[in-house]
Amino acid sequence: MTGEELRKAVFELLDTHPSIAKTAAHEHAHLYRTSSGRVIGIEPERIRFQNLWVAKDDVDASRLAGINKKAYQAADYGRSRPNHNLFGNGGFDDVDLICFKVTGIWQAVRVILEVAGDGGAS
Repeated sequence: MTGEELRKAVFELLDTHPSIAKTAAHEHAHLYRTSSGRVIGIEPERIRFQNLWVAKDDVDASRLAGINKKAYQAADYGRSRPNHNLFGNGGFDDVDLICFKVTGIWQAVRVILEVAGDGGAS
């Protein structure tokens, strides 16, 4: 799968998931909200990999072992400089974040399922 194909596939997963809706779209970042209020952010300009941003409290990172990730503490945003385009849209204000560097479709599926579930009835 090429990087462009991966990007398209990740957007397709987010756009068609029954429990996820796009809430904001900017040139440099898109935000999606699950029916339970959790937020997933993605940077549409990425090609070789996709960054999926989630609130740290919305995932059990141990279930996502093997996916490259970086944690960002809300108190350190001024110094750590996470993607500023994801903030100010009611999704990631003042919460600790994890950015998953997704390099394959199965990794994307795992992150999305962890945040949003499979979309079936609870």
